[in-house]
Amino acid sequence: MLASVTPPSRLSRFIIWPAILLLAAGCSYISQGVMNSADRNAIIAVDDYFADSNSSVVYLPQNWDATDSLWFYNTTQGSNLMPLDIFLQLEQADSSELFRSEANMRRFRYLTQKPSMDNEHGMPVGWVKNSYQDRDYVGFTCAACHTAQINYQGVGIRIDGAPALADMETMLLELQLALEAASSDSAKFARLVKSTNQAPENLRTRLDSTLTKISNYNRINAPTHTHNGTAQSVHYGYGRLDAFGRIYNRVMSHLTPGADNFNPANAPVSYPFLWDTPQHDFVQWNGVGDNADAGALGRNTGEVIGVFADFDLHRQKGDAGYRSSANTRNQVRLERQIKSLQSPLWQDAAALGVLPPIDQSLAAQGRKVFVDYQCHTCHQAIDRSADDRLVIAQFSSLDLIGTDRQMAMNAFTREGNSGLFAGKKINALSANSGDFGETTLVLPALTKATVGVLLEPDHDKNIVHRWADKIYDVLVALGDNPIKDSERHLDFEIAAKGELSALLAYKGRPLNGIWATAPYLHNGSVANLDQLFLPSCNDAEITSGKACRAQTFTLGARELDPVNVGFVQPDKDDYPTVFTFDTRLPGNSNQGHEYTSGITPVIVRNASGQPIKNAAGNFKLATLPVIGTEDRAALVEYLKTL
Repeated sequence: MLASVTPPSRLSRFIIWPAILLLAAGCSYISQGVMNSADRNAIIAVDDYFADSNSSVVYLPQNWDATDSLWFYNTTQGSNLMPLDIFLQLEQADSSELFRSEANMRRFRYLTQKPSMDNEHGMPVGWVKNSYQDRDYVGFTCAACHTAQINYQGVGIRIDGAPALADMETMLLELQLALEAASSDSAKFARLVKSTNQAPENLRTRLDSTLTKISNYNRINAPTHTHNGTAQSVHYGYGRLDAFGRIYNRVMSHLTPGADNFNPANAPVSYPFLWDTPQHDFVQWNGVGDNADAGALGRNTGEVIGVFADFDLHRQKGDAGYRSSANTRNQVRLERQIKSLQSPLWQDAAALGVLPPIDQSLAAQGRKVFVDYQCHTCHQAIDRSADDRLVIAQFSSLDLIGTDRQMAMNAFTREGNSGLFAGKKINALSANSGDFGETTLVLPALTKATVGVLLEPDHDKNIVHRWADKIYDVLVALGDNPIKDSERHLDFEIAAKGELSALLAYKGRPLNGIWATAPYLHNGSVANLDQLFLPSCNDAEITSGKACRAQTFTLGARELDPVNVGFVQPDKDDYPTVFTFDTRLPGNSNQGHEYTSGITPVIVRNASGQPIKNAAGNFKLATLPVIGTEDRAALVEYLKTL
């Protein structure tokens, strides 16, 4: 009778097996719903801040469809900022309006969204629900800091992977105020009890615990600089965060529970753009992250440690590493998702009638200027759509490039008490690695913590699944990583791998999509591309009328300046809440990378591309001629084409 059994139809095989494979891979694309809107659930900000409202939202072709974007926006990586129920009902400190209201989130420049199947509460892009040990939290995923909107004449252009304008520092400070008000104001507390349907005693405990967590976090991460015994706070403003400083402080505070063990988080940098990140050999502005082998997993694990993953650096008996809420499965999937992302093209926006067309004749002239000024020697040209594209980073040492040193110096020099790591192997896999002393540089402590968190499986799963899933995830990540080996190219030479001093440098990267990533330089100190090719100047030079990079500019508007390629700058008198970026403050210098101004020298190289040195072993340097006004405009026009 077996021969008479009817086999599955061809149609059923096409339907059933792909569905099984999708479920086996843990893919949640289908959970977004069968139909998605063209604006990918964006809320239209018809009455936004700083006179840059929009009446519609469009997306440019970046090799992602609506389901890809929404999955990226709404997939947790294990971040636990605070209990979800408290966040959903928490009021602003000075009103009864919800802290998460659309207007308030837009004020911090987060991108607001309509509710959807994977975002039932309508939280902003990158704000997601995470469940850990039978409790629900709100946290962040990559999209919160790496999704942008640029407006032009009433149209909002959403760009996946672009640097957000978000002001996370101010948001967290105001979140603390909101929690303090909820705790101290009896009427606010009563409303929170009712809206969360919690017993007052239980809510009080959870609310005060959350307040302690956020207030301590803000205290230890205050962006202070001390000069001659005087402390000065230099706030980040829109579009910047000292992510490394904050990751460092989370690790050090977990090494010494209950004791202060931190450094000021005072080196904010622009959120990097994500396209081509998996294809880079080194990541971060100073290239501290080696992408080879398990590097991508380590990078993403360190990132979620920084954005409020729960973790414990006490290793429990029988554990391979450190227990945490970090979601390795989703981190692997998010990395793969980013691998397919392509940079946005100005030409695509022009074809839609959203941006003005590029002057192709002027851009062709600019391409020659780009080569004449040797920009291509540090900023590699790649095919944005090539599946096999790889990015070999070219680093410039601090002394040569001349840009603000704070971020690179902090990453290299920050130290603290070793705490739980004291006396333990710095690298458990190497017998000759040495042991941690009573104090340590933070970077090796971060590496050890990250590896430990990565090694330990998810204890929300049973013992069989937790280990099977962890092994599978790591193997997939290793197999999927296009970077199998890496060499650090510093000043056109190969630096010894593991040489910490090689971190005293900044990375040049491909410039595809650069038009969508203002402001410029690693610390966001140059307002637009046109000014990038001008010199930094002192007060006297500016007063004399010399064309210079602006010492101060306002930041917060989304409206594009299509000529200079940056954001328009609202007047502080008209918009008092706009942020003023002052390049004269610590960490904010706009000096350096002044090749077109005849200030920053280039390394002279021979016909083989090797740097030429004198008898003392020093580089032979040369300065390039000052760029003319027409060539500067041509160079900006060319960069629009990338």
